[in-house]
Order: sequence, then structure tokens, then C-alpha cells
Amino acid sequence: MTLYLKLGGRDAVVRAMPRLQARLEQDPCFDATQFRMEFERSDDLTEFLIFLSGGAPFYDGKSICNLLAPICTCHDVYERFVDHLVMVFFTGRRNKTDEAELRHLMETLRPQVLDPKPIDPIMVYSVEPELISA
Repeated sequence: MTLYLKLGGRDAVVRAMPRLQARLEQDPCFDATQFRMEFERSDDLTEFLIFLSGGAPFYDGKSICNLLAPICTCHDVYERFVDHLVMVFFTGRRNKTDEAELRHLMETLRPQVLDPKPIDPIMVYSVEPELISA
């Protein structure tokens, strides 16, 4: 069973977003102006979390760096963001295995948020020798 299903599916993720926004607004480590527009004008964070937890086969919104780097400015603040995320999804029904899975997923994203590196172009080859391009 995917983490997405364990969380309660799309409805649970959508319901968690206002609680996440409220927690971030109350936390002095976060600049509310940096994320308020993201919550009010876009559902990219919601859709990304659905994708990350296994509920969607693809995600075509903003990159995770563009979503979180403006509000997660250092390792400590990123860790606090993950703590808030865990709290909105698991308050009242703590499951250490599911919580650890979410924390692990977010940990794998940490370098992409805090220290993104440009990606070298990938050579693409055509079947036709004269159509080789980069």
C-alpha cells in the first residue's frame, strides 16, 4: 500500500494544506509572504505531495526547488518544514513507519531544495546518423 493511500488519498492531502499553511504562518522561522501566494494561487504543492506519496504517476507543476527554496532557506528551516508536514498528516494517528517513510522521502529531496545543481544535457541519438543532436 502506498503512503498516499495510508495518508487517506487526495482528500486527506487537500485537507492538510490549510493546516500546513496555518502552522507555517504561526512559525516565526517562515516568512509568510514567501509561501502565502503559493497556497492561494497554486495547487502545485498539493499535487507534488500527491505525486511524492505515490498517488499520481506524474507531476508537471513547479520544480520542488521553486516550490520550497523560497521558504526553506537552510537545513534547520527545511527540517522544521518537514516537522510541520508530518504533524498535519499524522496528528491523532501517529504511525512511526508511515512517518519515517514521509521523512525519508523529504530527506531525499533536501539537496534539490537547498543546493540544486544544474543538470548536464543528455545526448539524444536518432536512428538516422545525420540527425544526431544534443
